Amino acid sequence: MSGLAFAQAPPPWHPLRLLVSALVWGALAGVWLLLEGAPLLHSVHAPATIALAHVFALGVLGNAMLGSLVQFLPVAAGSPLPLATAVPLLHVTFNLGVALLLPAIAWGAAVCGLFAAPLLLLTLALFAALVLVAVVRGAGSRSVRAGIGLAATALLITIGLGTALLAARLGWIAPFARPLTGLHASFGLLGWVLGLLAAVGTVVVPMLQGTRTLSSRGQWTWLGLLTGILLAMALLEIVGPASPAWLPWVLAALPLLLFATTMIILQRHAPHRRGPVLRRFWALGALALGSTLPVLLWHGQALLAGVLVLAVGFPALVLGMLMEITGFLAWIELRRRAPRGTRVPGVGSLFEEQSKRRAWWLHTIAALALAGACVLPVLARPAGLLVLLAWLYTLFALGRCWHSAMHWLPAAASR
Repeated sequence: MSGLAFAQAPPPWHPLRLLVSALVWGALAGVWLLLEGAPLLHSVHAPATIALAHVFALGVLGNAMLGSLVQFLPVAAGSPLPLATAVPLLHVTFNLGVALLLPAIAWGAAVCGLFAAPLLLLTLALFAALVLVAVVRGAGSRSVRAGIGLAATALLITIGLGTALLAARLGWIAPFARPLTGLHASFGLLGWVLGLLAAVGTVVVPMLQGTRTLSSRGQWTWLGLLTGILLAMALLEIVGPASPAWLPWVLAALPLLLFATTMIILQRHAPHRRGPVLRRFWALGALALGSTLPVLLWHGQALLAGVLVLAVGFPALVLGMLMEITGFLAWIELRRRAPRGTRVPGVGSLFEEQSKRRAWWLHTIAALALAGACVLPVLARPAGLLVLLAWLYTLFALGRCWHSAMHWLPAAASR
């Protein structure tokens, strides 16, 4: 970790509040599935199912990725975030917007949508703009900054499309001649989520998992491929019925398959294997993302594919990193509190490996139950319970990590 700029790290509570919120939203997703059961898994077009998808997309992934960027940009990418002091306010407005968006989507609550739209639009647009300014001004790797910039640009497009879709759903504007849902999901999941994970992963995967570093040429090739696929999917929306029905699915699944395959290859040939539980989380995420294409081609199982991406694959990737970041934040706070010259525990010792392993097992079992519930809806409520337990335990483990750091005493002082 010698290449990290510890002096530029933001106050630990800035990213931590977003990471905690991600875990809370994950638990709320389990509660919703536990209460509603099978109706949430009948169709990808059902309003309640779309709302649940946004719990994962915005509540879980949104908070986790925004929190990760707040920490990653200044410390690992050499790109301090402008107006970093506004992060607590952005955290509040973002999560309030998500909470109001859900009833607007699920039950057509126009009043909630009236407040949710500007809150999310302004918060995410401002955050994306700050990220773009940071990567332009930054001094870190050009390919990493370009990847983060592509993700932030995709986020801006996703916000615009999402706002338009919400306005049409609530009757504020006339329905679109062609649905923009697929394009909204593509830019959100492929451009923003996958694009950001890949960019950040080029730095943190070798550092924390001991893999080889992807070459600069490989990183630029990936960025060109991802950009090309996003543009091709936008073109398909214009072409419309003239394109084969399976083509958008294949285009959407290709970058997921490429990312998953690359990740597994890097893990298998890692010269210095580190972070065993983190490797497990990323292997689980890669397996889920890599399974998307065959699932889509298997009688068009769009619901199962969506669960594998939104509720299993991406969350597994961010969960592994979330626990590592939490340990790092606790270590920074411990160093800040400890008297000068005090020897503090190492970064990797604050978040117990046993707690990480338990979290992995709980999330893996919950993932299997979610996938099974897509085929057998009678399993929806048990799957919801398992999802709830997995996210609650991770929240408990995070709290225990932070508590142990805040109450740590030097050996000499504790005698």
